[in-house]
Amino acid sequence: MKLLVCVDLSSSMPNLLAYTKQLAQSLNASVCLLHVTDSQDEMLGYGGVFGEFPLYIDPKELRQEIATRFKHEHQQLLACSQQLQADGLSCIGLLVNGAAVVATILKEAQKHQADMIVVGSEHKGLLMTLVEGSTSKSLIGQADIAVLVVPVKAVAV
Repeated sequence: MKLLVCVDLSSSMPNLLAYTKQLAQSLNASVCLLHVTDSQDEMLGYGGVFGEFPLYIDPKELRQEIATRFKHEHQQLLACSQQLQADGLSCIGLLVNGAAVVATILKEAQKHQADMIVVGSEHKGLLMTLVEGSTSKSLIGQADIAVLVVPVKAVAV
């Protein structure tokens, strides 16, 4: 069995990894950790890098900022993958650039022949759900394989 585990590198990720470890061990499954990052807005040269108001940024500085962020995200993902490997699991980590997060997750699930998609979910307020949407709800509606939504704040580490 192959699990595609979507990670956002947030502070709740250790809870998702703890759950993933238990699940993978009980199912004798291999794990593919997937982090989807998006630089499309940043590539335009306007805002997005630091989440502030749109403003023009020097393209050279912008490329450096994106490269630095990608390197940091890759290092975090590698550390998580190595942690699960140290626990005896077969695990790889993938950092993929994609503007459409749900479509990218589904594409990677198919590409890696995943049997299940595992995604963490933190309760968002109504306003944030309306503004940002819900990745987990979209995955459930669009995936043709099982999607397991883990309430990451409720999982004990």
